[in-house]
Amino acid sequence: MKLWPFLKRAPKAPVSSVPAAAPVSPVPSPVPAEALSEASSFAPPVSPAPVPQEAAHVPAEPACVAAEEAPAPEHAPPCPSGPEASSRSAEEVQPVCVLSAGEAVRYREFLRRKREAETALMLHRLVADLTSVSDRASLRAGVEGAVRLGAFGVLVTPDKLPPVRKLLKEGGKGAQRGDQNSTDAPRLFVLVGGTGETLPAVKKYEVKKAVRLGADALVFVPSVMLFRGGTVQAVRREWRPVLRAAGKRGVFVALTDPSLKREEVLFGVRAAEKAGASGVVVRGEADLVSAAFREAASLVCAQGAENAEGLALLCKAGAGHVFTAQPGRIAKELARQAGESLGG
Repeated sequence: MKLWPFLKRAPKAPVSSVPAAAPVSPVPSPVPAEALSEASSFAPPVSPAPVPQEAAHVPAEPACVAAEEAPAPEHAPPCPSGPEASSRSAEEVQPVCVLSAGEAVRYREFLRRKREAETALMLHRLVADLTSVSDRASLRAGVEGAVRLGAFGVLVTPDKLPPVRKLLKEGGKGAQRGDQNSTDAPRLFVLVGGTGETLPAVKKYEVKKAVRLGADALVFVPSVMLFRGGTVQAVRREWRPVLRAAGKRGVFVALTDPSLKREEVLFGVRAAEKAGASGVVVRGEADLVSAAFREAASLVCAQGAENAEGLALLCKAGAGHVFTAQPGRIAKELARQAGESLGG
Protein backbone atom coordinates (compact mmCIF):
# COMPACT_ATOMS: atom_id res chain seq x y z
CA MET A 1 0.00 0.00 0.00
CA LYS A 2 1.49 3.40 -1.14
CA LEU A 3 0.92 6.43 1.03
CA TRP A 4 0.44 9.95 -0.42
CA PRO A 5 3.39 12.12 0.56
CA PHE A 6 2.52 14.77 3.09
CA LEU A 7 3.67 18.37 2.65
CA LYS A 8 6.38 19.54 4.96
CA ARG A 9 5.50 22.41 7.22
CA ALA A 10 7.66 25.53 6.77
CA PRO A 11 9.82 26.42 9.76
CA LYS A 12 8.68 29.31 11.90
CA ALA A 13 10.44 32.61 11.32
CA PRO A 14 12.26 34.15 14.27
CA VAL A 15 10.54 37.03 16.03
CA SER A 16 12.06 40.36 14.99
CA SER A 17 11.07 43.92 14.22
CA VAL A 18 11.60 43.39 10.45
CA PRO A 19 8.73 41.53 8.77
CA ALA A 20 9.78 38.25 7.26
CA ALA A 21 9.52 37.57 3.58
CA ALA A 22 6.56 35.61 2.25
CA PRO A 23 7.14 31.82 2.50
CA VAL A 24 7.85 30.04 -0.72
CA SER A 25 5.37 27.25 -1.50
CA PRO A 26 7.15 23.91 -1.75
CA VAL A 27 7.18 22.02 -5.01
CA PRO A 28 4.76 19.06 -4.84
CA SER A 29 5.97 15.59 -5.48
CA PRO A 30 5.21 13.98 -8.83
CA VAL A 31 1.70 12.55 -9.21
CA PRO A 32 1.17 9.00 -10.53
CA ALA A 33 -0.06 8.64 -14.11
CA GLU A 34 -3.18 6.64 -13.05
CA ALA A 35 -4.39 9.55 -10.89
CA LEU A 36 -3.90 12.06 -13.72
CA SER A 37 -5.93 10.03 -16.22
CA GLU A 38 -8.75 9.54 -13.71
CA ALA A 39 -8.91 13.31 -12.93
CA SER A 40 -8.92 14.37 -16.58
CA SER A 41 -12.07 12.37 -17.28
CA PHE A 42 -14.10 14.56 -14.90
CA ALA A 43 -12.54 18.01 -15.94
CA PRO A 44 -14.66 20.29 -18.21
CA PRO A 45 -13.35 21.10 -21.68
CA VAL A 46 -11.06 24.19 -21.80
CA SER A 47 -11.30 26.60 -24.73
CA PRO A 48 -8.00 27.76 -26.27
CA ALA A 49 -6.61 31.13 -25.11
CA PRO A 50 -7.34 34.01 -27.51
CA VAL A 51 -4.40 35.23 -29.61
CA PRO A 52 -3.66 38.94 -28.94
CA GLN A 53 -4.12 41.15 -31.99
CA GLU A 54 -2.10 44.27 -32.77
CA ALA A 55 -3.79 47.58 -32.05
CA ALA A 56 -4.78 49.62 -35.07
CA HIS A 57 -2.40 52.49 -35.88
CA VAL A 58 -3.88 55.83 -34.90
CA PRO A 59 -2.20 58.83 -36.63
CA ALA A 60 -0.81 61.51 -34.29
CA GLU A 61 -2.52 64.84 -34.18
CA PRO A 62 -0.75 67.68 -36.04
CA ALA A 63 1.28 70.28 -34.10
CA CYS A 64 -1.20 73.02 -34.88
CA VAL A 65 -4.93 72.25 -35.01
CA ALA A 66 -7.26 75.05 -35.90
CA ALA A 67 -10.28 75.56 -33.67
CA GLU A 68 -13.58 74.33 -35.04
CA GLU A 69 -15.29 77.62 -34.25
CA ALA A 70 -12.78 79.70 -36.34
CA PRO A 71 -11.40 77.73 -39.29
CA ALA A 72 -8.05 78.94 -40.68
CA PRO A 73 -8.14 80.92 -43.94
CA GLU A 74 -7.00 79.32 -47.15
CA HIS A 75 -3.81 81.41 -47.51
CA ALA A 76 -2.74 81.37 -43.85
CA PRO A 77 1.04 81.02 -43.25
CA PRO A 78 2.25 77.62 -42.04
CA CYS A 79 2.57 77.12 -38.33
CA PRO A 80 6.24 77.40 -37.25
CA SER A 81 7.73 74.37 -35.59
CA GLY A 82 11.13 73.26 -34.33
CA PRO A 83 14.07 75.75 -34.36
CA GLU A 84 12.07 78.30 -36.37
CA ALA A 85 9.45 78.56 -33.63
CA SER A 86 12.12 78.84 -30.90
CA SER A 87 13.97 81.60 -32.80
CA ARG A 88 10.75 83.56 -33.30
CA SER A 89 9.85 83.24 -29.67
CA ALA A 90 13.34 84.42 -28.65
CA GLU A 91 13.02 87.46 -30.91
CA GLU A 92 9.63 88.31 -29.47
CA VAL A 93 10.85 87.97 -25.88
CA GLN A 94 14.05 90.04 -26.45
CA PRO A 95 13.59 93.42 -24.74
CA VAL A 96 14.00 96.68 -26.63
CA CYS A 97 16.22 99.31 -24.98
CA VAL A 98 14.63 102.73 -25.13
CA LEU A 99 16.63 105.73 -23.93
CA SER A 100 14.99 108.54 -22.12
CA ALA A 101 15.41 112.13 -23.29
CA GLY A 102 18.19 112.82 -20.78
CA GLU A 103 20.02 109.59 -21.60
CA ALA A 104 19.82 110.32 -25.33
CA VAL A 105 21.37 113.76 -24.79
CA ARG A 106 24.19 112.30 -22.72
CA TYR A 107 24.80 109.56 -25.30
CA ARG A 108 25.05 112.09 -28.14
CA GLU A 109 27.50 114.11 -26.05
CA PHE A 110 29.57 110.98 -25.48
CA LEU A 111 29.66 110.26 -29.22
CA ARG A 112 30.66 113.85 -29.96
CA ARG A 113 33.56 113.77 -27.50
CA LYS A 114 34.65 110.37 -28.80
CA ARG A 115 34.82 111.64 -32.38
CA GLU A 116 36.69 114.76 -31.29
CA ALA A 117 39.26 112.63 -29.45
CA GLU A 118 39.72 110.36 -32.48
CA THR A 119 40.19 113.37 -34.75
CA ALA A 120 42.72 114.92 -32.36
CA LEU A 121 44.70 111.67 -32.26
CA MET A 122 44.81 111.48 -36.06
CA LEU A 123 45.95 115.10 -36.32
CA HIS A 124 48.64 114.48 -33.71
CA ARG A 125 50.25 112.01 -36.11
CA LEU A 126 50.86 114.73 -38.69
CA VAL A 127 54.18 116.49 -39.29
CA ALA A 128 53.65 119.68 -41.30
CA ASP A 129 56.17 119.80 -44.16
CA LEU A 130 57.29 123.44 -44.55
CA THR A 131 60.45 122.79 -46.57
CA SER A 132 58.93 124.23 -49.75
CA VAL A 133 57.69 127.46 -48.09
CA SER A 134 59.67 130.48 -49.28
CA ASP A 135 58.25 133.70 -47.78
CA ARG A 136 58.06 134.54 -44.10
CA ALA A 137 54.27 135.12 -44.06
CA SER A 138 53.55 131.63 -45.38
CA LEU A 139 56.04 130.21 -42.90
CA ARG A 140 54.25 131.93 -40.01
CA ALA A 141 50.85 130.74 -41.25
CA GLY A 142 52.12 127.17 -41.53
CA VAL A 143 53.57 127.17 -38.02
CA GLU A 144 50.42 128.71 -36.52
CA GLY A 145 48.26 126.16 -38.35
CA ALA A 146 50.37 123.27 -37.02
CA VAL A 147 50.08 124.66 -33.48
CA ARG A 148 46.32 125.16 -33.80
CA LEU A 149 45.70 121.67 -35.18
CA GLY A 150 47.87 120.00 -32.57
CA ALA A 151 50.28 118.46 -35.09
CA PHE A 152 53.16 116.36 -33.84
CA GLY A 153 55.81 118.52 -35.47
CA VAL A 154 56.98 120.73 -38.34
CA LEU A 155 59.71 119.93 -40.87
CA VAL A 156 61.95 122.80 -42.06
CA THR A 157 65.31 123.30 -43.73
CA PRO A 158 68.36 124.52 -41.77
CA ASP A 159 68.05 128.11 -43.06
CA LYS A 160 64.47 128.41 -41.70
CA LEU A 161 65.32 126.93 -38.33
CA PRO A 162 65.85 130.19 -36.34
CA PRO A 163 62.55 131.93 -37.31
CA VAL A 164 60.49 128.75 -36.90
CA ARG A 165 62.03 128.10 -33.51
CA LYS A 166 61.08 131.63 -32.48
CA LEU A 167 57.49 131.15 -33.68
CA LEU A 168 57.18 127.86 -31.83
CA LYS A 169 58.55 129.43 -28.69
CA GLU A 170 55.95 132.17 -28.87
CA GLY A 171 53.25 129.57 -29.45
CA GLY A 172 51.77 131.37 -32.47
CA LYS A 173 48.73 133.60 -32.54
CA GLY A 174 46.35 130.63 -32.48
CA ALA A 175 47.78 129.43 -29.17
CA GLN A 176 47.52 132.94 -27.71
CA ARG A 177 43.80 133.05 -28.60
CA GLY A 178 43.28 129.68 -26.91
CA ASP A 179 42.49 127.80 -30.13
CA GLN A 180 45.20 125.21 -29.64
CA ASN A 181 43.87 121.66 -29.45
CA SER A 182 47.00 120.12 -27.96
CA THR A 183 48.89 121.27 -24.92
CA ASP A 184 52.22 120.05 -26.42
CA ALA A 185 54.00 122.34 -28.88
CA PRO A 186 54.95 120.75 -32.22
CA ARG A 187 58.43 119.23 -32.40
CA LEU A 188 61.00 120.84 -34.64
CA PHE A 189 62.27 118.47 -37.38
CA VAL A 190 65.22 119.67 -39.49
CA LEU A 191 66.11 118.23 -42.89
CA VAL A 192 69.87 117.69 -43.20
CA GLY A 193 72.04 116.08 -45.87
CA GLY A 194 71.06 118.19 -48.86
CA THR A 195 70.56 116.03 -51.93
CA GLY A 196 72.16 113.04 -50.27
CA GLU A 197 75.42 113.19 -52.23
CA THR A 198 76.93 115.79 -49.91
CA LEU A 199 80.26 114.94 -48.31
CA PRO A 200 80.04 113.23 -44.91
CA ALA A 201 82.00 116.09 -43.30
CA VAL A 202 79.43 118.64 -44.55
CA LYS A 203 76.54 116.50 -43.27
CA LYS A 204 78.20 116.24 -39.89
CA TYR A 205 78.58 120.04 -39.74
CA GLU A 206 74.90 120.56 -40.64
CA VAL A 207 73.81 118.15 -37.93
CA LYS A 208 75.90 119.86 -35.26
CA LYS A 209 74.56 123.28 -36.29
CA ALA A 210 70.95 122.10 -36.21
CA VAL A 211 71.41 120.60 -32.75
CA ARG A 212 72.98 123.82 -31.51
CA LEU A 213 70.06 125.90 -32.84
CA GLY A 214 67.50 123.79 -30.99
CA ALA A 215 66.32 121.04 -33.35
CA ASP A 216 64.29 118.31 -31.64
CA ALA A 217 64.85 115.67 -34.34
CA LEU A 218 66.74 115.30 -37.61
CA VAL A 219 65.65 113.86 -40.95
CA PHE A 220 68.85 112.64 -42.59
CA VAL A 221 69.07 112.24 -46.38
CA PRO A 222 71.66 109.51 -47.17
CA SER A 223 73.49 108.80 -50.40
CA VAL A 224 71.43 106.66 -52.78
CA MET A 225 74.56 104.98 -54.18
CA LEU A 226 75.09 103.20 -50.86
CA PHE A 227 71.96 101.10 -51.44
CA ARG A 228 73.07 99.83 -54.85
CA GLY A 229 75.60 97.10 -54.41
CA GLY A 230 76.65 98.19 -50.94
CA THR A 231 76.66 96.31 -47.67
CA VAL A 232 75.20 97.07 -44.29
CA GLN A 233 78.68 97.49 -42.81
CA ALA A 234 79.60 100.11 -45.42
CA VAL A 235 76.40 102.02 -44.73
CA ARG A 236 77.07 101.96 -41.00
CA ARG A 237 80.56 103.41 -41.50
CA GLU A 238 79.07 106.19 -43.64
CA TRP A 239 76.32 107.08 -41.16
CA ARG A 240 78.27 106.72 -37.93
CA PRO A 241 79.70 110.31 -37.84
CA VAL A 242 76.24 111.79 -38.46
CA LEU A 243 74.58 109.71 -35.75
CA ARG A 244 77.31 110.58 -33.26
CA ALA A 245 77.02 114.29 -34.04
CA ALA A 246 73.27 114.18 -33.35
CA GLY A 247 73.86 113.09 -29.76
CA LYS A 248 70.57 112.40 -27.97
CA ARG A 249 68.48 113.87 -30.79
CA GLY A 250 66.46 111.41 -32.81
CA VAL A 251 67.68 110.74 -36.36
CA PHE A 252 65.25 109.52 -39.04
CA VAL A 253 66.77 108.20 -42.27
CA ALA A 254 64.87 109.48 -45.32
CA LEU A 255 64.29 106.76 -47.95
CA THR A 256 61.90 108.80 -50.08
CA ASP A 257 63.95 109.06 -53.27
CA PRO A 258 61.69 108.04 -56.20
CA SER A 259 64.55 106.15 -57.86
CA LEU A 260 64.82 103.69 -54.97
CA LYS A 261 63.26 100.30 -55.63
CA ARG A 262 61.35 98.29 -53.07
CA GLU A 263 64.32 95.99 -52.29
CA GLU A 264 66.64 98.99 -51.92
CA VAL A 265 64.23 100.70 -49.54
CA LEU A 266 64.00 97.59 -47.39
CA PHE A 267 67.80 97.33 -47.44
CA GLY A 268 67.96 100.91 -46.15
CA VAL A 269 65.46 100.03 -43.42
CA ARG A 270 67.67 97.16 -42.24
CA ALA A 271 70.78 99.33 -42.40
CA ALA A 272 69.12 102.08 -40.35
CA GLU A 273 68.09 99.47 -37.80
CA LYS A 274 71.66 98.18 -37.50
CA ALA A 275 73.16 101.69 -37.35
CA GLY A 276 70.95 102.70 -34.42
CA ALA A 277 68.71 105.30 -36.08
CA SER A 278 65.47 106.31 -34.37
CA GLY A 279 63.41 105.44 -37.44
CA VAL A 280 62.97 105.77 -41.18
CA VAL A 281 60.84 107.86 -43.53
CA VAL A 282 59.53 106.06 -46.63
CA ARG A 283 57.30 107.03 -49.53
CA GLY A 284 53.58 107.26 -48.89
CA GLU A 285 52.69 103.89 -50.43
CA ALA A 286 50.64 101.60 -48.24
CA ASP A 287 52.33 98.35 -49.33
CA LEU A 288 55.80 99.87 -48.92
CA VAL A 289 54.94 101.22 -45.47
CA SER A 290 53.57 97.83 -44.43
CA ALA A 291 56.72 96.03 -45.65
CA ALA A 292 58.98 98.51 -43.84
CA PHE A 293 56.91 98.14 -40.68
CA ARG A 294 57.38 94.36 -40.75
CA GLU A 295 61.11 94.72 -41.47
CA ALA A 296 62.06 97.22 -38.76
CA ALA A 297 61.48 97.41 -35.04
CA SER A 298 61.97 101.19 -34.97
CA LEU A 299 59.48 103.92 -35.88
CA VAL A 300 58.32 104.02 -39.50
CA CYS A 301 57.09 107.34 -40.93
CA ALA A 302 55.51 108.02 -44.30
CA GLN A 303 55.59 111.02 -46.60
CA GLY A 304 53.03 112.35 -49.01
CA ALA A 305 49.52 112.10 -47.50
CA GLU A 306 47.20 114.49 -49.36
CA ASN A 307 43.81 113.81 -47.73
CA ALA A 308 42.16 112.18 -44.74
CA GLU A 309 41.65 108.89 -46.56
CA GLY A 310 45.35 108.65 -47.38
CA LEU A 311 46.26 109.47 -43.79
CA ALA A 312 44.00 106.72 -42.43
CA LEU A 313 45.37 104.23 -44.97
CA LEU A 314 49.01 104.95 -44.08
CA CYS A 315 48.33 104.80 -40.35
CA LYS A 316 46.55 101.46 -40.81
CA ALA A 317 49.57 100.16 -42.76
CA GLY A 318 51.85 100.89 -39.79
CA ALA A 319 53.05 104.49 -40.10
CA GLY A 320 53.67 106.14 -36.75
CA HIS A 321 53.77 109.68 -38.17
CA VAL A 322 52.97 111.11 -41.59
CA PHE A 323 54.75 114.06 -43.22
CA THR A 324 52.34 116.16 -45.28
CA ALA A 325 52.21 119.57 -46.92
CA GLN A 326 48.38 119.71 -46.58
CA PRO A 327 47.62 119.58 -42.83
CA GLY A 328 44.78 122.11 -43.10
CA ARG A 329 42.97 120.17 -45.81
CA ILE A 330 43.26 116.92 -43.88
CA ALA A 331 41.91 118.60 -40.73
CA LYS A 332 38.86 119.92 -42.61
CA GLU A 333 38.09 116.49 -44.08
CA LEU A 334 38.39 114.84 -40.67
CA ALA A 335 36.04 117.42 -39.16
CA ARG A 336 33.52 116.86 -41.96
CA GLN A 337 33.64 113.09 -41.47
CA ALA A 338 33.09 113.54 -37.74
CA GLY A 339 30.06 115.75 -38.39
CA GLU A 340 28.57 113.27 -40.85
CA SER A 341 28.97 110.39 -38.41
CA LEU A 342 27.08 112.39 -35.76
CA GLY A 343 24.21 113.10 -38.13
CA GLY A 344 25.26 116.54 -39.36
